[in-house]
Amino acid sequence: MGRDSNLTEVEIYGQTYKIRGAGGKEYIQQLADYVDKEMKEISDITDTIDSLKVAILAAINIADEYFKTKKEFERTERVISEKIERLIQELEQVTVA
Repeated sequence: MGRDSNLTEVEIYGQTYKIRGAGGKEYIQQLADYVDKEMKEISDITDTIDSLKVAILAAINIADEYFKTKKEFERTERVISEKIERLIQELEQVTVA
């Protein structure tokens, strides 16, 4: 298989791109579809038609979603760790008794 077999052709905001990446063609297409959707939503609510500005605003929105999700994941991870620690302490008390 040649190097080009890993390329996935996608359309984002009316432009065609050939993208190579891990995760397979379906995954790359999902990413492209998500970026395209974000850009179209930004374009619909702003007065700008400048694709660079739309892309930057979409990137800011995606980064915001990422940071919020990361923060929630870290909070959930702390809660789970605390619960595990409490369960370990309870188990140690039961096995000592």
